[in-house]
Amino acid sequence: MCIGNIFSGSTGYLAIDGNYRQFRTYMGKEQAPGPGTTATFGNTFSNFIDAVRSRRRESLTAEIEEGAISTTLVHLANISYRLGRTLHFDAATYSCQGDEEANRMFSRSEYRAPFIVPKLV
Repeated sequence: MCIGNIFSGSTGYLAIDGNYRQFRTYMGKEQAPGPGTTATFGNTFSNFIDAVRSRRRESLTAEIEEGAISTTLVHLANISYRLGRTLHFDAATYSCQGDEEANRMFSRSEYRAPFIVPKLV
């Protein structure tokens, strides 16, 4: 049994193994191997923790902003699903244009002390 994820696109798909350590790309109806057909990458969580401990930003394999963008996409998908509608996200302001109900779902209205997130960070 193979466990992983497949992301389908308009010209092919990307298959990632269940440990997120290897991916393969396939292009077209013939499923021909795509560019960068197979790649193996390390544990990104471990890399992040090591970089925090060493305080060496240059040791990161990916900038933290990449993680923030990926996480935002997951939150948008969940919010859209829960509201049952399409969202119009503005990447410049990290908010849904004209949709206060959706914007409220990006954070909790009340946090449990001492885990309070300040309004301005």
